[in-house]
Amino acid sequence: MTMLRFIGIFILNTIGILVIGCTEPEDPNEPVTAYIPSEISDRVYVTTFPRCNYNDADDLDEFSTKSLVLNFQAETLSGNLSGEFHCPSEDLGKVFRVEVDPLYDLNGKIVTGKEYFYYTFPPESLLEKTSNIERFYADSNQEMLVIDGMSNQTSPLQLIFAKYPNEKLGPFHNYYDLYTILDKDFLLQYKVRIMNDAYNQRFNLSGYDTQFAQAFKDVIAVDGNILKHPGIIQGFVDNNERVINFFKDHRQIMTQEEFDEINNSKK
Repeated sequence: MTMLRFIGIFILNTIGILVIGCTEPEDPNEPVTAYIPSEISDRVYVTTFPRCNYNDADDLDEFSTKSLVLNFQAETLSGNLSGEFHCPSEDLGKVFRVEVDPLYDLNGKIVTGKEYFYYTFPPESLLEKTSNIERFYADSNQEMLVIDGMSNQTSPLQLIFAKYPNEKLGPFHNYYDLYTILDKDFLLQYKVRIMNDAYNQRFNLSGYDTQFAQAFKDVIAVDGNILKHPGIIQGFVDNNERVINFFKDHRQIMTQEEFDEINNSKK
């Protein structure tokens, strides 16, 4: 066998090994299940979404995590009246990271409900309040609202927004950070984006209503007296209830014992 032929056979064998070693790409629409154990009870949050929405699923069909990161189009949780969602793609607009975490004890104490949002804040951080809305100083650039007991509200809501000292409006004023409680033991973090006409036309979007977020921005930019406009805040509450129902459609709750049985059956 000549050296040239030997080298040729070696290359072909190597290529063959590489081809055999390659795997088919994972189906982005394949359902993947994630398990998130609670830190304050024996419950486990179980959620199932298409593979493309998971940040850390890799090639797993199911996995357990302490912090679940999902990727969604900005419009998925922003005034989405239809409840439709798709695999994330920059071609369809901004992609947001959404996080589901267990509630943790605060300073050695189990805290639930709306108190979870401000338990570690000093008393003087409370700026004003009404029967259903409390406004807090968050830092030099941001304030937050803690909202509970509004019409049709099933879970407390935290809304963090940028203040307007002497600055012009910027792109970051089109976004709001929201936190809400899921099934008493878990925390959902997501963003709302103002879906203005220019953005909708750019990505050919329709069916998304974020007028409440635009109205909020307008009030904050003028005088900051947002507590005088409960109807605007109700828009965030209504949107949050849609978000909660969206996650309920993709989740179940099981006990730690049931979760352990699943783990043991795979060993």
